[in-house]
Amino acid sequence: MGLFNWIFGKHEPRPPDPERSAEAAWLPLWLCQLVLHELWERDIPAVMSEDHTSHMRFGAREPMARIYVMEPRLAEAEAAIEEITGHPPAHQGM
Repeated sequence: MGLFNWIFGKHEPRPPDPERSAEAAWLPLWLCQLVLHELWERDIPAVMSEDHTSHMRFGAREPMARIYVMEPRLAEAEAAIEEITGHPPAHQGM
């Protein structure tokens, strides 16, 4: 395997790590609080973090927040968020 293939080659996706957290959604603060409680009701452990940098970069016109879950529960959380909000969860920069 050459250096080029090592850097730019196709790599196998890593399996979910139960010790690592992942961003499940980037939502308006008011909606994030509602979604967070619904995730708890569905027994999906999640936390919320307010995103204070979205205003400095004009990434949003309202206060934003992020929801984090553990990697093994990420797909389940994203599916629940899509069901609750009616659209796929956004991630900052996407």
